[in-house]
Amino acid sequence: MNDTNITDDNTLLSRFDIAAEGFGARLREVPGTAWGMPTPCTEWNVRRLAGHMVQGSRLYTALLRGGGSAEFLAGLDPDAVEGDPVTAYREAVAECRAAFHAAGALDRTVDYPFGPVPGRRLLGLYVVDAITHTWDLARAVGLDERLDAGTVRWVLDRFEWIYEGVSESPLSAGHTYYGPAAEPSPAGGSGQDRLLRLMGREP
Repeated sequence: MNDTNITDDNTLLSRFDIAAEGFGARLREVPGTAWGMPTPCTEWNVRRLAGHMVQGSRLYTALLRGGGSAEFLAGLDPDAVEGDPVTAYREAVAECRAAFHAAGALDRTVDYPFGPVPGRRLLGLYVVDAITHTWDLARAVGLDERLDAGTVRWVLDRFEWIYEGVSESPLSAGHTYYGPAAEPSPAGGSGQDRLLRLMGREP
């Protein structure tokens, strides 16, 4: 699939907004007593999951502004986020959004650590991460687990394109950062279930 034909850029950028706000909305609902609760990402509690999303937004911003893969990998520390996770996330997402909206950002090839990718594909990778972790956060805290149906369909329709040329992905053998795909959805299962199972979750 040609990067310039996946969708118009305004629609593409809107997927970032929907996915980022989905996580942000759940994050604002986290009770003060829940930050230490476990999540479906077994190595992270709720605070570390929030930290991952803050760091991810910051690192994607750095890549779009010319940063390299070594910097990205060195910054993968969710415990590095201090202070209020809600404020940190809001500020990091605003910067990341501005970076994706900058002139030429979607056409620029960035030094993603698992293979160079154009900005459009990097945005797709962000959307998958955000929407998957939205469900993780909701499941951990007992919040609304329903994901935006349009964004779920968008990801499923472009799943192979999003991970094209990316060595560490749910589609690659022996990956490190993704759990094994769960059993396929039962007949009649929803798109959300299908996506979550592709991402190694058990809805």
